[in-house]
Amino acid sequence: MIALPALVEAALRTAELFRRAAEIARRQAELTRARARASRAVAEAEREEARLTRDPVHAAARTHRVKLLEDEARVFEGEAEVLDHEVERLLSEARTAQKRARRL
Repeated sequence: MIALPALVEAALRTAELFRRAAEIARRQAELTRARARASRAVAEAEREEARLTRDPVHAAARTHRVKLLEDEARVFEGEAEVLDHEVERLLSEARTAQKRARRL
């Protein structure tokens, strides 16, 4: 049988690891949002280039790239939202482990 203090220590360690994982997910969400902003900025620069390009073939290629970059930004924003939910789930797991430790 596991000694009670060891079980409390294990539950506290579990809670700490869940908190660390949540922090990593939070940072990933921030980076993913930054990536989305960068994609949108590049899309805007491409849009401007397309507007200024005299050759319609080259302008069309840039206009197509704008759409792809905007789609990419939306995907990144969705991924950031998923990571936000993951942060909440991990923090909930940490709270549950913390409660287990207190009940022992």
